[in-house]
Amino acid sequence: MSTIVRSPTLADELTSLVPLALRGLSRMQDEATGLFAHKSLIRSNGGLTNRGLNPLYTAACVIGLLSVPEGRVEPYATQARRGLDALVRVEHDDPSVLGSTLWGCVCAGHDEATRLAAALVAPTDPRRWSSMQLGLALAGLARWLQTGDAHTDAAARTARALATELEERYLPRACVFAGTRIRRQDPFGFTSFASQVYPVLGLCDLAEATSTVPSAVVGRVCDFLVRSQGEMGQWWWFYSTRAAKVIEGYPVYSVHQDAMAVMALLPASRFELGDYREAMTTGVRWIWGTNELDRCLVNPEAGMIYRAIQRTGGDADGFAGWSHKQRAAASLAALSNRTHRVPPKLEVLTECRPYHLGWLLLAAAMAGAST
Repeated sequence: MSTIVRSPTLADELTSLVPLALRGLSRMQDEATGLFAHKSLIRSNGGLTNRGLNPLYTAACVIGLLSVPEGRVEPYATQARRGLDALVRVEHDDPSVLGSTLWGCVCAGHDEATRLAAALVAPTDPRRWSSMQLGLALAGLARWLQTGDAHTDAAARTARALATELEERYLPRACVFAGTRIRRQDPFGFTSFASQVYPVLGLCDLAEATSTVPSAVVGRVCDFLVRSQGEMGQWWWFYSTRAAKVIEGYPVYSVHQDAMAVMALLPASRFELGDYREAMTTGVRWIWGTNELDRCLVNPEAGMIYRAIQRTGGDADGFAGWSHKQRAAASLAALSNRTHRVPPKLEVLTECRPYHLGWLLLAAAMAGAST
């Protein structure tokens, strides 16, 4: 009798990475503050060097830890509580931090959720927010709406206003959301992968919270991202806002491959806006070595997934991960609306940002729930 070998599913692929993510996060939290690092570098002895502190990354880590069953038990539950307590003690005015912290508070049943929801509902001008900020604020408010709190009427009105603002940023000619309202007419004309993921997530979360369906633009954005996906499953970095095309693909970030694409496409799939499972699974396999350099980016011993494959000489802390020269070249490509090209020289960026592991845990939980 022949044996049928089942190919790993998306949930299998992501679940296999959960122990790595938990191990990594256990080494990336600052003991003094409870916040997670901005980034971690591997030392020659296998240890990690953490640099900086990042509230937004901390919120992603908290959400991830609270999303998987393993994150509900010690010592990971303590990590999540310490991270969340640190976040609510810090004064925030960034709507992406407020929204993601609210999301974490709702998951944990934290008393500060009411205050954070009120801060997002307070009079403000969402036209000045980036699309990423709008998406994460919307995701947080959507979860607050599901609590049934007496103050959710104002939150519902704010959430609808944020959703409207995002929908107005959709550019039919390019099949993408503009990154900001202010730069919508930017002659350089490009928008990022992140500026698609977080709006799609937020709009889908609001639809689920209100028992409605997402705007049709959600499916159009997701369809375009999948059509544009690279042959090896790459989720490219920058897209034109003037035509449906990729302007600059690099760096290709691992967090896009195994986490953020899933965070957008799985919610869209739940509403039957498209079947994106094969594209998501192919994207995850990129980190294991089916990529431009035939190199595995997963380091289980260190608890790291290397951050990206980038153009040689990129600047990890520069705008978009580019050096000054690369930024000038990308701006010229956007100005001329030129389709991106795979560069002849590429390298692995051997660092890890903690939010990657947090979003990976969330993606694994989402994939597991969808099976």
